[in-house]
Amino acid sequence: MTQSPLSGSSHYLALDFARALLAAGHSLQRVFFYQDAVYVGLNGQTPIQGQQPLLQAWQELAATHQVPLQLCIANALRRGVVDTTEQQRYNLPAETLASGFELAGLGEMASACQESDRVIRF
Repeated sequence: MTQSPLSGSSHYLALDFARALLAAGHSLQRVFFYQDAVYVGLNGQTPIQGQQPLLQAWQELAATHQVPLQLCIANALRRGVVDTTEQQRYNLPAETLASGFELAGLGEMASACQESDRVIRF
């Protein structure tokens, strides 16, 4: 994922694709969020009235199917999305990473690409 959850429909398309993939019996190794897509893991989001809450939708997918949701750590830090470790390291006021998400480096994405049959980008 590279697009911000605040614009476009790529997160909805990716969620629908992931659900269909899993329903058909395929496996999903992980979802890696890069660039502005890391905003999806920002805690405390309130969706527009009538809009599907993306944060909860990704969290439910991850919890139901044990799919890791990984945010690029460099992109997340730059955008203020931090876990407890980074919050303490940079002496920031609070952890902002939503539950169900984790920070990961590009090495994690590279590993997933090598271990997977296909890589799909939204």
